[in-house]
Amino acid sequence: MKILPKAHKSVRQSLIWLIITIFVIYAFCLTNVDAAFIDEIKLSLKLNDVGISIALGSFILGFAIMQIPAGYLLDRYNTRWIVCSSIILIVIGNYLISKADTLALFSFANFLQGLGSSFAFIAAGVLFSEWFSRAMFPILMGFIETVSTLIGALLHYVFVINSQNYSWQQIYSILAIVGSILFVLSLLFIKPPPEHHHKQHISFKASLQIVASNPQIWICTFAAATSFGILLAYADLWYAQVQKYYSVEHNQTAIIGSMFYFGIGLGTPLLGWISNLVKSRKLILHITLVLGNMALMLAIYLPHFTIDTLIIIKIISFCTGFLLSGSMLFYTIVKEETSANTRGVALSIVNMAVFLFNSVMLLIPYIFLTSISRQFFTYLWVLPFCVMISILLLYFIREPQG
Repeated sequence: MKILPKAHKSVRQSLIWLIITIFVIYAFCLTNVDAAFIDEIKLSLKLNDVGISIALGSFILGFAIMQIPAGYLLDRYNTRWIVCSSIILIVIGNYLISKADTLALFSFANFLQGLGSSFAFIAAGVLFSEWFSRAMFPILMGFIETVSTLIGALLHYVFVINSQNYSWQQIYSILAIVGSILFVLSLLFIKPPPEHHHKQHISFKASLQIVASNPQIWICTFAAATSFGILLAYADLWYAQVQKYYSVEHNQTAIIGSMFYFGIGLGTPLLGWISNLVKSRKLILHITLVLGNMALMLAIYLPHFTIDTLIIIKIISFCTGFLLSGSMLFYTIVKEETSANTRGVALSIVNMAVFLFNSVMLLIPYIFLTSISRQFFTYLWVLPFCVMISILLLYFIREPQG
């Protein structure tokens, strides 16, 4: 079995980390393009609200359909060809959208983008587990979340600003070119380590059976959905609604949101490193989820005092993002509970649950509205309640060995 020289392996690791991180950011920014140009897209394609919902929903459909198969393909076949193929799907989708003049073509292209994007985060998990040590996995997965969040927010700002200078078709054409360059880099530099060329391969059915028979993976899946999924739902929508309720002006709301994202960006890699330091994933998860849930309740229900320009809620927002970002350690536990030939499927199941639960939690709180009171106090209690479920599930998760 061929062993890479240490210096050569270090260079390869750095290149793989860089390319996969760009891939995750590339996939992540596609939703920002839609959000930034949604009015222009509706006008150009002459769509009503139903039409634009179908067009944008096709991305979610493609992502959801392909998530678990993506994990298996990354387990079963050479990661270079799978990553390159998924990037090509996104590039084709970008190109078709840049030429789209009908709802059908736009929706089909968005569907292709969803298929390709479903590979990004799972590819990161599989390649990081192959090329890096056990201790580095939570740090790198956390850091990729940091970079994606920060650059995603920056790109959204860039898209909004440039929407006055460029059409959405031109932006998608540029994204197709960027994807083509990323494809070439992936083709040249991404590959599994030599020792993984000889790993045992199993069928899709057998892989699902192995994962499904492990109760620890299912517990971690539900725990991740009810914690990390809640974190994403609050970041995507509900924090802004809370600020609106307290009559916080737009500029201050933006700062509060930035503090929340800054907390997530700092917390994901740092808490992974701390879990290595104390040699316990569960301990860090327990502390951060309990304290994070307390911070979340303060963020929702504590009156927003104007002392020093809302300094209290800004600190609370940072703490909420920082502490609840510890929930990403559920991915690490799942990775450590699985072998190389089922890891992609297991991670994809967790990611699918988080994705779906996040989407549902953007809508579910409205169900709890009553005809008597339509204040957000009536329905946002469901967010900390779900995190409490995650905390309770922690007691049934065993500490990974190794």
